Amino acid sequence: MDDGDDDDGYMAFDTRFRKCPDEPTVLEWTVGLRRYCGDTRDDPGKLLASLTGFLAQPGYIPEDDDDWYFDVFDMRSQHAMEAFRVLVDDTHLIQKALKVKSLSDEFSAIAHLDRMWVDPNVRGRGLGLRLMREAQHALGRYGLLVILKAHPDGDNVPSAAFLKLAAYYQSDKQLGFVPVSKRKRPGWLVGSWEEPLVHPSDTIFFYLV
Repeated sequence: MDDGDDDDGYMAFDTRFRKCPDEPTVLEWTVGLRRYCGDTRDDPGKLLASLTGFLAQPGYIPEDDDDWYFDVFDMRSQHAMEAFRVLVDDTHLIQKALKVKSLSDEFSAIAHLDRMWVDPNVRGRGLGLRLMREAQHALGRYGLLVILKAHPDGDNVPSAAFLKLAAYYQSDKQLGFVPVSKRKRPGWLVGSWEEPLVHPSDTIFFYLV
């Protein structure tokens, strides 16, 4: 059955946080689109799309020999581990991209957008950008640096595919993503989410059109 054609229930976005058991200054989060068929107090909702990541807010930005930050990224995924290397190895490129003189002076927390998934039945409706805007609404705060890799599904993906997906993410101007370096780091984007912005057309509910 195609969930997109099911008239029962309704679809709504939610954002869920939980503390990292080992690091009290780290929050793990998931933004999801769920189909609810009954009372939301009892219905956990079927997940139709999700964006997962974490928020580290120790009050400073990582440096190369920072074991604490390294462990926070290392415990999660290969993309997270690569994000750490981008942050510490390409600081000058990020500063240039964001037009700031010093990351350590401008930022005190980092949000990594790690993995996005969308059910094939609801793809092609801009849900990737919508999930990111939901994350921006929930995570936005003074001094927040956001980093992610635009990574299409599959192995041995060519650089052109990274750049194409990155351009799609950049098409939403509210998100404010800019490339770290199209040549050296294809697909890697950074942004400054200084406040919890809300797009005027975004509501808690999602309607198929």
